[in-house]
Amino acid sequence: MTPPDPPPAAPAAAPAPAPAAGSAPAPGGPAPAPAPATPDPGGASSAPEQAAPKPAPPDVTPDGELKTTVDSSDPQAAQVDGRAGRQRQRNMENARLKIVGDMVAGNKTVFTLGDEQPAPLQTLGALMSEPVRRAFVEPDGWAGVRKAIGDKRVIVLRAQPGHGKSAAAIRLLQSPPDRRIFNIDRNVDLRRLGHWLETDAKSDDPLPRSSGFLLCEPLAWGDLPSWVLDKLETTLHDIDARLIITITADAAAADADLMRYVVTLPAPRDQSVVLTAHLSWQLRKPTDATEKLLADPELAEFTGQVFAADRSMKAAADLAQMIGLNLDGATVDITRLRQRWAERATEDFEIWFGGLPDVPTRCLAIALAVLNGLPFEMVVFAADCLAEMLDGPHEGADGGNPRPPWRDPFTTTRVELLRLLRAQVSTATVRGPFGNAPAEVMEYVAKDYARDVLSRVWCEYRIQRPLLNWLQLLAENKSEEVRIWAGTALGLFATHSFDFVYRLALAPMGASEKFWLRDVAANALSLPAEDPRMRPLVEAVVAGWYHNAGNRAGQATAARVWGVALGPHDPDRALNALERLTTVDDRRVARGIGDSMADLLLADEDGNAARVLRRVGSWLHDDRRLLSGAFVFLWLAENLTAEAEGEATWPWLLRAADRDHRGRTRDQLLKMWHRVLLSGLLAVTAGRALARWADLAEADENVRTAFARMLAALPSSIGWADPVELNLRAHLTQWRDPENLQPKTLTAYAVEAELAKRNGSS
Repeated sequence: MTPPDPPPAAPAAAPAPAPAAGSAPAPGGPAPAPAPATPDPGGASSAPEQAAPKPAPPDVTPDGELKTTVDSSDPQAAQVDGRAGRQRQRNMENARLKIVGDMVAGNKTVFTLGDEQPAPLQTLGALMSEPVRRAFVEPDGWAGVRKAIGDKRVIVLRAQPGHGKSAAAIRLLQSPPDRRIFNIDRNVDLRRLGHWLETDAKSDDPLPRSSGFLLCEPLAWGDLPSWVLDKLETTLHDIDARLIITITADAAAADADLMRYVVTLPAPRDQSVVLTAHLSWQLRKPTDATEKLLADPELAEFTGQVFAADRSMKAAADLAQMIGLNLDGATVDITRLRQRWAERATEDFEIWFGGLPDVPTRCLAIALAVLNGLPFEMVVFAADCLAEMLDGPHEGADGGNPRPPWRDPFTTTRVELLRLLRAQVSTATVRGPFGNAPAEVMEYVAKDYARDVLSRVWCEYRIQRPLLNWLQLLAENKSEEVRIWAGTALGLFATHSFDFVYRLALAPMGASEKFWLRDVAANALSLPAEDPRMRPLVEAVVAGWYHNAGNRAGQATAARVWGVALGPHDPDRALNALERLTTVDDRRVARGIGDSMADLLLADEDGNAARVLRRVGSWLHDDRRLLSGAFVFLWLAENLTAEAEGEATWPWLLRAADRDHRGRTRDQLLKMWHRVLLSGLLAVTAGRALARWADLAEADENVRTAFARMLAALPSSIGWADPVELNLRAHLTQWRDPENLQPKTLTAYAVEAELAKRNGSS
């Protein structure tokens, strides 16, 4: 199939008249390879100063990427779809939340301190928690159970096998409803658990307060002394948490004092009641409609057979799910239901995913997991692409060519698909290339379904290579959101199979001439970089790209990884690595540095803004780094905006300077603008950045005033003959030109008035 078109380049503003070219130092050749562990500035060779050459026509690849130098008037260098800015930062955060969820709490693993055997502590999956939350049937005497529990921090819930003690424990832990619930492995050393919880509470990465812990039928129950639970009670009280241990009714206690923690679960309601409740939730139908469906004679006969063979409450819940998956319109396909029930897997995920009717529906489930929370149409498009890879053309088509439509698009309505996928559609505002627009977004009802689906599909089925090929196809999509979500899914797969994903997907993307593929590769590496155990692997990959002077595209990717993946964990080290790359005279590398400096700044504005601006300012006064420094400064100036609800949109740098009461940021901004404009470097890019600021100033008086005063405050030594002022006046003439289709008349006159005021008082 034909992949989607690459992102189009945004049109550039008309170039402003350039000032007389001053002397511009050209960076030297490639920098010496930095130390693999911690790249640091300094020690790079420099070339002698030379006059800035007249810009030649840019040498570009077919996709519009410059092949060689930073100093080139490239009309395609304009930003694409707001890549370097706050919206991209939000997209990356949303993708992480929608696909992966809470990486730290969701994947936290502890190790028992006794025998050093691993005891994983994992977030309770939605496949277990959501049915309980939505369809739990309280047994008679449930109020007495809750009263017996009271304020206890440790509860031992005892019940007969099959009476739903795990579901009841989950239901008890779901109060309050926002509590984080974790599963504890049944072989955990309970004698050491309290000590671990105390240690964890004092660590830099503690579990959330008010957590709930579920421990089903621990192996150590038979020889557990009561003092262990007494200690746990105190520890759990200190961290405002609760632990529920489930045991069978015939499990003997070694210590009689343990009985004060035991609460007996009453006998459950009839299985038919549980079946009705779960099926009503599955079908999103009222109880009477579900009862009417279950009254079908054939279905009632099969239900009776199932309950006669298995009296557990889990059988009733599983059967409800299976009936929902085999519902054909208003009736149930009994033949298929019997077959699926006989073949059903033992885990909820296999029951659900295995019950999806065909390859296109399963592909839709996978596509939704990758693009969870994006518009419905995007998810369907991606699912169709994956289905074509896995399913191929319709059998029996003449000459091997499908007869349209080779898949009937009217077989399943959206309502039925949402029921099958346990998903929902809601109206939201989506930001596109033309601004905010309403859209219907599709996402799983439970927040961790996306992660569960992707992890299970990757680990349980033999489709790893098609999945990577499909995600690389999505990485070519015009939509930045699709590219970022695809990169996040690649990162999740990399946490399972790092070497495999790197070789087949990340390595070719990291060496690509297409900047959007390099961005996707860097975004993907940010997930394994969050795990301290996998971070050395990411650094090794980056070192390979970083040191290879013969692969500038790879060095550009290394710059992006330092900003988006490794930078959040060590900003100073990232800045050192990026600084060393500023001696490389290549636009791809400079673009990677600019994007990464924007990422570092926006990731922690309070902590990183000052250090990022100081570093860029220092590059503008270093002959080896002036060219790259000018590019990065203009990159930040053009692409970073400050947006607040109910307020005007400002250029981020201007806003920071305007709000800086001590004046340090303002002085720094003035020096950087003056240095760039005086050098004559990147005149087209500088004109475009100024025009972008002028557009924002034209829309708001406060922005306009701050912008005009800033330009008038630029250092001036000889008044009207000052080359910087001559440059500015050339831009002012263009902004109010009658033939300018995007005039900035108010801003032009405001700046001219401030300049006149300055010159009149000098």
